[in-house]
Amino acid sequence: MGRRQVASKPQEKTKKRLDPLLLCELVHHTLKTVHSSAIYSTHSLLHSFKTLKIVSKMEQGGVWFGESKCSLSVYFKVEKELEQFDDLLNRDSVLYQHAKWKVFVSDNFRRSFRKLTCDRLKKSVLNLLLRLSTGWRPENRSSGLSREDSSQSLKQFNVEGLHIISTIDIVKDIQYVQVIKVWDMLPFEEIPKFTKRLENIFSAYTEDYISRLFEGDWEVPRCWPASQEVIRFRHLVTDKGDNEVSLNSGGSRNYVENSKVSESLLLMKFYSLSFEVVCLLLSGREVDLPMKVTDEQMDVILFGKSSFIIGRSGTGKTTVLTMKLFQNEQRFCNDSEAENSQFRDAEVVDDPENSKPTVLRQLFVTVSPQLCYAVKQHVSQLKRCEYTCFFLFCYAMKYFWKGNSSAEISFDDADVTSKFSDIPDTFIDIPRNIYPLVITFHKFLLMLDGTLGNSFFERFHEARGGSVALQTFIRSREVTFDRFCSLYWPHFNSNLTKKLDPSRVFTEIISHIKGSSDGKLSCEGYSLLAESRSTTLPEQKRETVYTLFQAYEKLKTERREFDMGDFVNDIHQRLINGNYGGDQMDFVYIDEVQDLSMRHISLFKYVCQNVEEGYIFAGDTAQTIARGIDFRFQDIRSLFYKEFISTRLSRKQEKGRVSEIKQLKQNFRTHADPETSLISGEAPVLLESCNDENAIVTIFGSSRSGGEIVGFGAEQVILVRDDCARAEIIKDVGRQALVLTILECKGLEFQDVLLYNFFGTSPLKDQWRVIYEYMKDHNLLNVKLPESFPTFDEARHSLLCSELKQLYVAITRTRQRLWICENKEELSKPMFDYWKMRGLVQMRKLDDSMAQAMQVPSSPQEWRERGKKLFYENSFVMATLCFEKAGDMMWEKLATACGLRASADQIRGKHPESYFGYLRKAAGIFESIGKLESGASCYCDLGEYERAGKIFMDNCGKIDAAAECFTLAGCYSEAAEAYAKGDQFSNCLSACKRGKLFDKGMQYIVNWEKHPNVKSNELEKVTQEFLESCALNYHDHKDSNSMLKFVRAFCNMESKRTFLRSLGCLDELLLLEEESGHFAEAAELARSWGDLLKEADLLEKAGQFKESGLLLLWHVFFNSLWGNGNRGWPLKRFPQKKELCKKVEVLANMDSSVMHDFVCFELKILSDQHSSLPELKKDLYVSQKNRSLRGEILSIRKILDKHLYLNSSKYDWEDDLPVDIYKHCEDKIFQNQVFVRTLVFYWNLWKKHIMYIFKSIKDLENEVPITQSGHADFCLYYFGVRKLCEKGNVVYLSLSKDADWIRNTGNKGLRRDEKGTHFDARELVFAVRSYWESELLSVSIKVLETLDALRKSKSKGSAFHQSTYLLHIFEVSKFLLDNQYHNLEIPNKKKLQNLLDISLTYFDLVFPRDWRNAVSGDLVSLRETDLSVNLLNEIILRNVDIKGELTYWEIGRAMMIFLGSRTSLKKESIEGLHWNSKWKSVVRNLRDTDSVAVPLARALEKTFLGDWKSPDYISTHSFVYLLDRLLLMQSSILGILFTTKSSFVEWFSYLPSTDTTFPALQHNVMPEVLRCLVQRIEDMLYYPDTTKAWIQGSKIIVSDYLPLVALRLVMILSIICLQISYKSEVLHSLLTGETSIVHLLPKKLVANLQRKRSGSLLNLDPEVVAEAFESVEDRLLIGYSRDRIPQIYAPCAIFVDLKKSKQEIMSELLPRKYTHNGQTSSNNVDARTTPKISSSNTLPETNMNVNRVELRVNWKVLEEISEAMHGYKGVPLNKLSTAAMEEVDNNIGTLATILEDQKLCSGIDASVVRDAYDAFGLLSSAFDTSRTEMWTPVLLKDVEASVKRLQSDRRKIDKFLNQYVRSQVSNVEQTGDGAAIENQSKCDNTQDGNNNKGKGNNKGKKSKKSKEQDCISQTSASGSSDIKSVFHFFHHRLRMYLDGKVKGQRIWRTINACLPGNPLNSYKLHAHDIPHM
Repeated sequence: MGRRQVASKPQEKTKKRLDPLLLCELVHHTLKTVHSSAIYSTHSLLHSFKTLKIVSKMEQGGVWFGESKCSLSVYFKVEKELEQFDDLLNRDSVLYQHAKWKVFVSDNFRRSFRKLTCDRLKKSVLNLLLRLSTGWRPENRSSGLSREDSSQSLKQFNVEGLHIISTIDIVKDIQYVQVIKVWDMLPFEEIPKFTKRLENIFSAYTEDYISRLFEGDWEVPRCWPASQEVIRFRHLVTDKGDNEVSLNSGGSRNYVENSKVSESLLLMKFYSLSFEVVCLLLSGREVDLPMKVTDEQMDVILFGKSSFIIGRSGTGKTTVLTMKLFQNEQRFCNDSEAENSQFRDAEVVDDPENSKPTVLRQLFVTVSPQLCYAVKQHVSQLKRCEYTCFFLFCYAMKYFWKGNSSAEISFDDADVTSKFSDIPDTFIDIPRNIYPLVITFHKFLLMLDGTLGNSFFERFHEARGGSVALQTFIRSREVTFDRFCSLYWPHFNSNLTKKLDPSRVFTEIISHIKGSSDGKLSCEGYSLLAESRSTTLPEQKRETVYTLFQAYEKLKTERREFDMGDFVNDIHQRLINGNYGGDQMDFVYIDEVQDLSMRHISLFKYVCQNVEEGYIFAGDTAQTIARGIDFRFQDIRSLFYKEFISTRLSRKQEKGRVSEIKQLKQNFRTHADPETSLISGEAPVLLESCNDENAIVTIFGSSRSGGEIVGFGAEQVILVRDDCARAEIIKDVGRQALVLTILECKGLEFQDVLLYNFFGTSPLKDQWRVIYEYMKDHNLLNVKLPESFPTFDEARHSLLCSELKQLYVAITRTRQRLWICENKEELSKPMFDYWKMRGLVQMRKLDDSMAQAMQVPSSPQEWRERGKKLFYENSFVMATLCFEKAGDMMWEKLATACGLRASADQIRGKHPESYFGYLRKAAGIFESIGKLESGASCYCDLGEYERAGKIFMDNCGKIDAAAECFTLAGCYSEAAEAYAKGDQFSNCLSACKRGKLFDKGMQYIVNWEKHPNVKSNELEKVTQEFLESCALNYHDHKDSNSMLKFVRAFCNMESKRTFLRSLGCLDELLLLEEESGHFAEAAELARSWGDLLKEADLLEKAGQFKESGLLLLWHVFFNSLWGNGNRGWPLKRFPQKKELCKKVEVLANMDSSVMHDFVCFELKILSDQHSSLPELKKDLYVSQKNRSLRGEILSIRKILDKHLYLNSSKYDWEDDLPVDIYKHCEDKIFQNQVFVRTLVFYWNLWKKHIMYIFKSIKDLENEVPITQSGHADFCLYYFGVRKLCEKGNVVYLSLSKDADWIRNTGNKGLRRDEKGTHFDARELVFAVRSYWESELLSVSIKVLETLDALRKSKSKGSAFHQSTYLLHIFEVSKFLLDNQYHNLEIPNKKKLQNLLDISLTYFDLVFPRDWRNAVSGDLVSLRETDLSVNLLNEIILRNVDIKGELTYWEIGRAMMIFLGSRTSLKKESIEGLHWNSKWKSVVRNLRDTDSVAVPLARALEKTFLGDWKSPDYISTHSFVYLLDRLLLMQSSILGILFTTKSSFVEWFSYLPSTDTTFPALQHNVMPEVLRCLVQRIEDMLYYPDTTKAWIQGSKIIVSDYLPLVALRLVMILSIICLQISYKSEVLHSLLTGETSIVHLLPKKLVANLQRKRSGSLLNLDPEVVAEAFESVEDRLLIGYSRDRIPQIYAPCAIFVDLKKSKQEIMSELLPRKYTHNGQTSSNNVDARTTPKISSSNTLPETNMNVNRVELRVNWKVLEEISEAMHGYKGVPLNKLSTAAMEEVDNNIGTLATILEDQKLCSGIDASVVRDAYDAFGLLSSAFDTSRTEMWTPVLLKDVEASVKRLQSDRRKIDKFLNQYVRSQVSNVEQTGDGAAIENQSKCDNTQDGNNNKGKGNNKGKKSKKSKEQDCISQTSASGSSDIKSVFHFFHHRLRMYLDGKVKGQRIWRTINACLPGNPLNSYKLHAHDIPHM
């Protein structure tokens, strides 16, 4: 409660009253200082008072004690009086510590106690009561006044002539317990009457209850569990004279005659006597205390879960909520002092020593401001009772309050709404002292709005500016029901409104359409409400209502107004979209919940998470008469579960439960079923007028004796339906009675109520007759009542529920008497008949005597109190009447003013003149009575903000409100002054800014800076903002000088820079920077607008010589390119270039010598003087070393220009391919020599940089991080462009506005100003790309022209030279044609296409007709380059018809390239062509030698049989080449390759570059392929004429090419004869027969082939063929694997170990450095020679190991077989590794060798070896890789059995192996060959024995394969018949093949394992020796 001024009479001096809360806080602090002593004696408290000098603080605060300051005298007086109450005021005294009984004192006792004037007597009374609480009882306590028939004796205690009346009673708390009730303190003569009244009450007690009262010994109270229900009253009603007992059971009624309900003992309030209550009783103050509640109310209070309380008016709902709130406060305080607190979620102070909660956040919300204020006051007083020393406060204050009338205090508190001004408009960090928070729902919404930010009212301009503007806006623009009726309803379509009530429509809009739990409903959603809830509005009318709602919303938007639904929905939306950041409440109490919609209620879920126990909802559905609200309690329970509990179920993972609705039934006002009451009031009276006279005239028209008109008193009221009815009544009543509408009286109580003409004015009219249907259903009709009546219909009787609620509110306003009077009997008769039949009413004739009995006079005080109550309920007209009757002019004027203001609000918008008149009159009255804030508020509504501001400023001391009003009035000077007084710097300067009072604001700043208490940080911020706004204002007015005046006052230089830059005032900023000596910053400014020379000059002044010199260097560079109209490259002179270059050197020298050297070098590169190639190369080297990209690119371009401007005769010629192209070109340039390679090399270097530029500028365009930042910077450097950032956007500034390249830019992204030319990224990139595309195209075409000229000059040169030219022509032309960076014009495109066509002749150089010319080392290296591969790919694609089917001619050339080079075309691209059907299979298997041979042979055969006369027929050149390729694929038998050197070298070119070794050789020959080859050779050579015609058709000169064809075919046939000897017959016939072609062949070749001729046999062997091939310069090549070295004698042949690397083999074949072109990766290897052959025609014996005999069986392979079977899932089990399959075959070979020893294997035990032999054979067949059929269960079973058998027989087999080895060793010793055997030991036969670890002379390790091979070799060396064992094994494998267990190719592989070194010249195995497979 804040400090407030008390309005007094003008002539009296104004007194300042002490702020009670301030003093209370000080006293409480005093208590804490002495808390450690644990003795709260009077002396200790007084000592604390002295120490803290509280009285002095009170004086300093301006507290006046009477007319003079007499604090010391008051203090000593207080001290003296406190001493006598030492025991009572000591909490630790025996009186309190030993209390056993609870003592309750009544209101009567409190009133009697207040009448005591003697402090000693007060002490005696209280001492007695406290001693009774300890169990003490007087020995001779008086009981003589007890009645003999009393059911309970009364106890009285005499204290100095006063008798304290008490009884024993039972109350319910946590349990039932006996207590002492003190009823009153009376003189002796009043005791009999009082005790009689008590005895009448006791007579109604139950016997059980009475027996419990007398249990125990009175020393200790008895207790009973709460589960034992203790019933107090008997359900009987007696009827004894003036008996006060009246227990309502629905029958007859008794009541105390001539006794008011307020005086009833049954309704008496009791209060527990405690230390705090004792203090308050001694203080004499009337303060609300925690009263004793009923058992029913206690049950609700003790209920620990969230609950819903429903109770009719008078059941104490608000009392329950208040007491529950107070109980939680008490529990919290107790728990805070205890060790274990139950309030875990309450706020905790960040104190490691004290982690207990310090505040319990409780929120109490109600709709009514008056009820809210009353609850707040009550709670505040209850909290004060908790202060231990509150008595000291109250006792001391009794001296200060003397002379102040209660009326004056109440008048000061009249403005209820101002009582909430201390509560902030946000839930964030609410001060602790505010709790418990008691607010209205309207305040709750404003606090939520302030918590969330971005207020709902921000959308309304009128609401901005502060609290005054906001409150004014809300008052004027909120649509209430009254405004809805007056301003909206008349504007709606009358056809829609004629059958609807505005109240109902407004209710539907606010409660349902906009107030449902789901938010604003659509038309469909609103219509569906009729199906989901009980409603009386049919669907058709809902559609009409929704149409009215849409019209209402439209009109409301136009009027810029809002309603509560808009506000609430906006808050909901913001809460959904964001997070609630305010304080979380621990408990929330919501009273009058029936006045809220579901949408309103759902807001509370955000402020409290304690859904289990933290919510209490209380209300009365029968009182739901608020306009706009439709309410049902069940809806709250559903809403609570849906939105409060269900949303949190996932956190606790438990089913949410909603407590049942608790109903308060004991009513203190009425007692209609199901409610009960301890008293029965007088039955309502139905008044019947006599002689049809007006009832009102009858009552108020007569006069009493003497002519004095009495009228109704202050506790009587006439209730009518609405204002119209009231106006009619007032005409007759005048000012003789209070007349209120039912809506106005809600919340009020009266002693007597006259309900007048309720049914006569009801909109139901005769529809009340539906009551008869209800009476009929309940047998309440009699023969006198109507027999016909309407049936209840929801649609027709939709208003019945609302009417009944209003009737309920009306009849529950009375405490004593209720009169009902109607002037239309036919309308009221149905309800009257019902009441009569139920016996609820009594009938009385309204005559003069009755009228006089009804009128009760009231005293002025009673009228004043009634006026206050009406005033708080906003019934200002009737309140004015009350104050007039009370004679209280101040309150009368206040009520009048408030009434005028309320009337003005009602007519706002309809009658503007009257509105302003009412407001102005109200404001005047407010001012006259000292209600200045209210007056100022009226002036705000009038728009007279200046006057309001003066009132706030001069009279109210409200600086903020005054300043805001001045601001709204435009009085900015006054507003600034007000803000300055309040030290509100920001607002003060804001007012100066708005009023353009810049100089005044500057003066405020100067004054504040001098003030020591001003916070510097806050002042600096607001000052800066103000100065900026001032400077900005002058900038807008083009006043630079004034602007700089304020800019210079900025707090720092950085703020000046930021501000001026934001305005673009760079000239002004540059001036300030230079003034401040900030040359570097000034240079940055010059940089921003592109003044490079100015920037360099400023940097020089700043001492940054390096940066200055670099800028000048840049200026020289781009001006050399673009100055004086230059168009870029080459560099040229421009004016001042020489001077600037000297300046650069001087600046660089001032920096450092290193910088000087760098600059000199850069200037050299930028010079336009010509240099030699070595000099340019040196420049390039230095640039690369210095990492100067600019120097590198310019040097390369200069070197390239040197090449282009030279005559072709100046070029030198190269005859080989350089190993290192980089080093080669570098050396040649240093030697001042130019070559084709140097030209292309530097073109590629330059082109690479250009491509990097394209890539980097693409990043610029996309505004992504630049991947080639150096090239992007070079590009900007080259064009003289600087990258800038303006307002977060990247722009580019040209340093030369007139540069030629700018002309190519468009205007879209171009911006020109006086400072420079700016580009956006897209426009800059377009210009840069255009320039470099043009450069790239022009330079590249010059390169092509140079290459073509060189090619023509060397047209007769070597194939190497011609190939080099063609490759480079292709490289450049192909790049330009495929390049995406430029658009070629038609002439250039045609020229490039012609050059590309020329490069395609490269095919004839790679595949010459004389194949031997292609084996040149340089040509081979050249054709392996990536460039060659790309060109061959191009040839393929250019020579085929992609759309149609390929011709044989195209196929032939394509297949030559495929099989003669490593084409890089993707397989999909090749297969996508339209191949001939026979050639498709060839294409699919191009890279698989084993599988391509047969398809190739078949394709060649079909091609050969085609029409050779066709022009598209395959050329002979292609056909012969492909025959040679086919032979190479089939030129190996048993692992030996026979071919020619040229074919082999070309074959290597076919291999992919990733293959480092030759592919594995085949172990078998396909007869079909060889047969095809021989047949084609015969066809071509036996029919020479046809062949000639074919050659001619291929456009080849026959005489030149036919001998070459014959030579190549004969060589092919010779190689075939080495593999199949019988084919030598064909060769013999060609050399000697009739079809001899000897004349076409070299003579030496023919002679060598016939050297061993014998008859018809040529007897060809490798030696003969090698000599013959050597004679034609294409030597025979024999390839082998080092583990199968052939024993062949052929000195003229080339032996190649195919296990060597590719580089090693090529180095041997081409005895020079073999490398690729420098443009591709290369491997440099040393040259090797052909292997030497021994004289015995075999390879050296050292290659064979005969010193050790090793035979073994690899058992480990069985483990892999077992794992393979374990993973069997129904797929073919052929997934063993190749190594494992080889080990299986090796095991078979080993066992076959053993089985050849007939002697050793003749025994019976040898059967295990045979079984193992068969088992391994089964395994070999089962896991054959060529097997495709699925495994059967039988086969799987056989394999498993074989593996198990082998594993079990392992030891026996090893034994036989050892025996066999020993027998072989013995044989060697007998033949004399055993001398070489050294320390032969037992052969380890298993892999587990680690037999590969040799020691001593057994050096090296053997592979798995070589061991079996050594064994067979050993048998050959010892003279054994090894070939027999081979054939034995072969016979076995052949048998398995014939049985279908293995494939044919498996036989060859197994034989190869057994015959690795078989001399083919001694035993030759031919294909015809083997059955056809």
